[in-house]
Amino acid sequence: MKATILSHEQAPSSNSAEIHRFGFELDDGLAQPLRETISLRTARVIVENLEDGNAFIKMLQAIVSAKRNEYDSLIGNVYPDHFRESPSSDRPMPGPHSEAPQP
Repeated sequence: MKATILSHEQAPSSNSAEIHRFGFELDDGLAQPLRETISLRTARVIVENLEDGNAFIKMLQAIVSAKRNEYDSLIGNVYPDHFRESPSSDRPMPGPHSEAPQP
């Protein structure tokens, strides 16, 4: 799988800096790519609670660690999974350490 940042929408000047929105695409190479939008605030919460290095989390980590003036430079960046590029039955699957805490 790979995650690609497609867009960045700045927060209106009267709103919190956490309202920045990023458009992204997730593509596993098997199904139609999924396009969604995520806010900076939501990305922060996910990154704080998940340690997995999959493509989606890598992309969110890049968003969260970027400075405000660097957000537009993230557009077009591609974040690959820790899995191999080609589908295969011997893909290394992440263990329980990569899952979110269970209540």
